[in-house]
Amino acid sequence: MKQLLRKNNQWLLMACALSTGYTAAAQAPADTTAWPAYRKDVVAAVFNKISKSHFEPRKLDDAYAAGVWKRYIASLDPHRNIFLQEDIKRLSAFQSTIDDEIKNSGTGFFDAAFAIYTQRVHDLQILCEQTLAKPFDFKVRETVLAQRKNAPYPVTKAEQADLWRKLLKYYTLRNYMEMQDSAATAVPSPALEAKAREKTGKWYADYFRQSTRREAANEKFFQYMADAVMEVDPHTAYTAPQALTLNDMLNKRYFGLGIELGVKDADFFVKRLLPGGSAYRAGTVKENDLILAISDHQGKMKEVAGIPPTEVAAMIRGEKGTPVKLQLQQPGDKPRQVTVTREEIIDTENRTKSAVIEHNGKRFGYIYLPIFYTDDSPAKINGACNDVVRAVEQLKQEEVDGIVMDLRGNGGGALDEVVRMGYCFVPEGPMSWLRGKDKVDRYNSPAATPLYDGPLTVLVDESSASASEIFAAAMQDRKRALIIGTSSTFGKGTAQMNVNLGKMGDPDKGTKDISYGSMRLTVQKFYRVTGESTQLKGVVPDIVLQDRMNRESVMEKDYSSALVCDTMKLMPFERETFTFDYNTVVGKARKRAAQASAFKAIAASNAQLEKIAQQPAPLDLPAFRQRYKQAAQLEKDIKATKQNTGADSLRVSLPVNRSLHPSLRKADNSPATTEFLQKTAKDIYLAETVRVLEDMINNKITK
Repeated sequence: MKQLLRKNNQWLLMACALSTGYTAAAQAPADTTAWPAYRKDVVAAVFNKISKSHFEPRKLDDAYAAGVWKRYIASLDPHRNIFLQEDIKRLSAFQSTIDDEIKNSGTGFFDAAFAIYTQRVHDLQILCEQTLAKPFDFKVRETVLAQRKNAPYPVTKAEQADLWRKLLKYYTLRNYMEMQDSAATAVPSPALEAKAREKTGKWYADYFRQSTRREAANEKFFQYMADAVMEVDPHTAYTAPQALTLNDMLNKRYFGLGIELGVKDADFFVKRLLPGGSAYRAGTVKENDLILAISDHQGKMKEVAGIPPTEVAAMIRGEKGTPVKLQLQQPGDKPRQVTVTREEIIDTENRTKSAVIEHNGKRFGYIYLPIFYTDDSPAKINGACNDVVRAVEQLKQEEVDGIVMDLRGNGGGALDEVVRMGYCFVPEGPMSWLRGKDKVDRYNSPAATPLYDGPLTVLVDESSASASEIFAAAMQDRKRALIIGTSSTFGKGTAQMNVNLGKMGDPDKGTKDISYGSMRLTVQKFYRVTGESTQLKGVVPDIVLQDRMNRESVMEKDYSSALVCDTMKLMPFERETFTFDYNTVVGKARKRAAQASAFKAIAASNAQLEKIAQQPAPLDLPAFRQRYKQAAQLEKDIKATKQNTGADSLRVSLPVNRSLHPSLRKADNSPATTEFLQKTAKDIYLAETVRVLEDMINNKITK
């Protein structure tokens, strides 16, 4: 999730790698008899703070109660295979009373749900062990619906037992295919079946161990609080005591690999490699890698599926200079093991990159900005704005005919950086407005002559959020650039503040500090210079190339508790004047996008993958193998289609630093730079953006 936060008197719009609200390391009173009272105090502290400080606190009514009920039941039983229908019926009595409980600091729903959950998990642990003790028959033709988000709950224990048998068989088959050589036949191998079944058993053994240990009660309570808070709005979040603090996540001054984790269906994958991180530089970790196992601090490989996200993050972090082993797998490929060294992860390592693209006799500048980072050093010269300024100046020296600002995947960063960056492209004027409960603040680009006034495009996707949306909206509203990308950006237009919850102790009386955790709390909204909020709606590009870049991506509109998009009446502002025929350029680009075979193929493959995921999976090896290979091939096809090859590739090179004497210039042949240039050259979305720039040049109008 994306967030805008206040740090050291500076607003930061950041992308969180994980959106979990609890941690296995969270502290509660050591005395279990004190837990009920402690939980009541947590409820009181959290919702008192929301009531007093939230920008638009949600009314605690029956609708809110129903939302919390649904969200927490899904957290406990995401695949609808733990609870029986009779359990859901019993718990449904709380659907209209949770709001009243919270007002009175009560925990009745949590207590009832956790009690039933604990009993069911205990029974299922025995069932799971018994089922996995015997080989599966991969010749029997039967099916199971693996994606059970909306499936009915089992009616009886017998129905539940059969469902679990099939699901365990499904996961064993999946492990079997991951272990099997790609050239192997569809004839079952008893030895491989046993190995795959053992792997499934280890996964579930760890899941049940996590769910039944002493700390589980408070972990599930902290998750309940996270769900109750998230139902207020998606970016107001509760973090339990001793969890990774928000400031840690903002500073990223911890030792790790520079990996942004993604979570889907209890599986972890590499969502993004942070430029400058050791995983990025190693070159052995790839985006979309499924993370199967991570070495613990004793060096033993531990499977991670089913482990709480915060524990997975903790396994990746460790002492500086120490190695961590990861078992990874690209979709459709065999698992592989890599070793990466932990290093300090600092946001300012996510540097701006630039290149020169030569196409059809013209030269275009390309600037890739992964995040709006800031520089906390006294000099403050290495923030995103100054780096982009240097990139623009270099590209001007290269006499480029147009510039592409690439903000795809940019989850945000420092508000000051994005506002000052306006100086690169627009004269003094509003960039954004920030509205709190008591006042509205305007943020202006600097009073200076723009550094570059030539053709400009901004490339975005559904993960471009917060600061990225402020920049893209300002360039669009002030008619300075064409926005190109997905059907809309992320759609986060809210600002958060980090607050600690607890009581101060008194050393004289021998009482200790008590922590109830912390929260990031929505306290403001930001608005476009037109007065319209980017909240929920995001920024809609002038030219839409594809609905979403990633089939599994999540946007603001996917959250049921998202705040509404509204408008605010603001003072007029000056717009620039396009130097090209807008209708002609945009019309030609939209026509190309609609007819592009690559975009059509990607959309079709994504639709097929979605269809496969929604259908019951066959549980006989020949049919399962066919389905597995079909899905893996579709993933490969999408990846290949997104890359131009041969003559269609762009000619890309690094800009020359002309401030240095030629004898002092050194070629950058590092693996990271080579990968950047190769990836840029093959990018089909960037290639279309370059065509748009060509049209902007070829369809000039006289001022």
